[in-house]
Amino acid sequence: MTGSTDPAAQAATAAEALFTSTGDTGLEPVTVLTYPAGADRLARREALRPVYEAVVARIGKPTLLGGSAGGPSVRWCTAERVLLLSGDPAHVELSVHEARTFEDEEWNTFDGTDLGRKGQPHRFGELPYTWQLDRKGPGKATSWTYNGVMVAHGWDHAVTGLELMLAAWVEQYPVQAPGDWIGFNLWTARDWRRDMIVSYSPGDQGRELAVGIHDRGAEQTEERQARMRERGWQILDEHQWWRTALPETDPDAPRRIAELTIAECRARGATGPNELRAHDISAGDDGELWLTGLGLPTHPSRGEHF
Repeated sequence: MTGSTDPAAQAATAAEALFTSTGDTGLEPVTVLTYPAGADRLARREALRPVYEAVVARIGKPTLLGGSAGGPSVRWCTAERVLLLSGDPAHVELSVHEARTFEDEEWNTFDGTDLGRKGQPHRFGELPYTWQLDRKGPGKATSWTYNGVMVAHGWDHAVTGLELMLAAWVEQYPVQAPGDWIGFNLWTARDWRRDMIVSYSPGDQGRELAVGIHDRGAEQTEERQARMRERGWQILDEHQWWRTALPETDPDAPRRIAELTIAECRARGATGPNELRAHDISAGDDGELWLTGLGLPTHPSRGEHF
């Protein structure tokens, strides 16, 4: 560590020391950023940005991008070790791990996590990561990764999962993948081939969080339009797409988008989250994006990883 009081410079030095050290991976985690009490997700995001950029400038691009419900989950990997940048609403830290042990423990955590039943905590926060993006960065990505699908036990639980995912994107994604959008298509088995599109687009100022559905085949009577607007839809365009977009500055926007999305699935006949399917999951059409903590069935669940 240097004598600098700049958190970004200190983080870069710590990352280099941990990642290039030989032998012992049992080193204590190093806190590289502490957030002010009460900092919201946007304040935390902007506080992390220079720290993250300094680490990348010093040791190179990560092997895997991602985040948990509480904070970032970015890793630089070799065959022997994993450097993990992780955090929660209070702080961000760097830690180094023996690669195989880390992979096994992470898989076991996924495999042993019950998302909970009615009346119990949602437990999305216990997952090592809720989203992960593999853009074939340098290093050796783990091959032994969780490939199951954990489905929410009910509609309220599904809203919570989607809300936490969207909130995580707002806080974490623009720092790790500046300028890119992220999102997925969603359909319900009882309204076959009618996709909804759920997305987060940091460049669409004031309309970053959005959901849309193609309402083709339905006569847009005044009564129908009134019902759609009551559910939370804002705009009907000339191609029969209903759309709602909310600003990331609204702290309630992730939940409002999640509630609207799930309400629309229910209105179109879905009887449970297991009848939904997220597909065309993408981050700027670049790399493989896995939504492990979405709480809804996904296709594919983990692709080539096993």
